[in-house]
Amino acid sequence: MLLWAHGLWGSPNGSKITAIRDNGIEAISPDFNEMELIDRVELIKKEMERGDIVLAGSSWGGLACALAAQDKPEKMKGLLLLAPALAFPEPPNEDPEKLLAPKDFPVTIIHSVTDDIVPIKSSKDYLRRSGDNVKLIEVEDSHVLENSIELIISEAKKLLNY
Repeated sequence: MLLWAHGLWGSPNGSKITAIRDNGIEAISPDFNEMELIDRVELIKKEMERGDIVLAGSSWGGLACALAAQDKPEKMKGLLLLAPALAFPEPPNEDPEKLLAPKDFPVTIIHSVTDDIVPIKSSKDYLRRSGDNVKLIEVEDSHVLENSIELIISEAKKLLNY
């Protein structure tokens, strides 16, 4: 099961999650609009109780997924972060330098080297702080990664063992 967390300006039925579902991936996608980051994280952790889950999130949704995964790694199968806003200092991420990828499962980050909204440096710093189970795939795209949909689907399927 994949849990999708859309970004700050995204929606639970946006282009990425629609493409993911259209490719046969079973996914749940809560509506995070008008929710603070801490509330997003709590909702994700509640959904994680299903266990054996892959969290996937874009931008601010990626940050929420990374925070939830750090808190409940035992419920995880994998983590897919798309241009994640990992350096955003808002509760419960008051000190972004303390955000680490858990070592219990694979973590894949897809981030554009030309992202002008969330610089790729935040993903590189997260990779540097974390373990060998984290893979960063650098692409040439915009922040929303609209030209990387096939790659996103492929990486999601790998994490889900499809």
